[in-house]
Amino acid sequence: HGVQVNGQNYLIPLGAEITKERHVAIEAVGAGWVLGQMEFAQNRVNFIILDACRNNPLTRGFRSQVRGLAKMDAPTGSIVAYSTGPGDVAADGTGINSPYTLALARAMQMPGLPAEKMFKLVRNSVMEVTNGEQTPWEESSMTGEDFYFTGDVSVTVETPNASSISDA
Repeated sequence: HGVQVNGQNYLIPLGAEITKERHVAIEAVGAGWVLGQMEFAQNRVNFIILDACRNNPLTRGFRSQVRGLAKMDAPTGSIVAYSTGPGDVAADGTGINSPYTLALARAMQMPGLPAEKMFKLVRNSVMEVTNGEQTPWEESSMTGEDFYFTGDVSVTVETPNASSISDA
């Protein structure tokens, strides 16, 4: 799960025993800290992909009951991708993977598809599969040349539509 506490996003590891809001900073991993480490590394390209359903499973012991994750600024050369928009809750899905993870895993394997177009294709697919109830969202400050998860930059493919991701 991902939770927001005092305007900061945290990623809760499996098995964490968090019963009070004050335990989050100790037991969870700050998403801002992860972004800071990426920025410090001075890589040309960074991705942080958050498929956290965003509902807070720990609301009983929390003072604030903020829905969803807080917006984060992507360091230069980065994309922060969320399975759903700010303040929204993503679907877990009915299978092993969520609709977002399923669409993402399929789209990442498409050769010659630039990252920005890939995320747009994933968004279209998830919106189609969830009947418009979930809209993936990105915060981007990508610079330079296109980035491809699969395939050489010289490979040219026709950009598939959302249905080809959903049906694959």
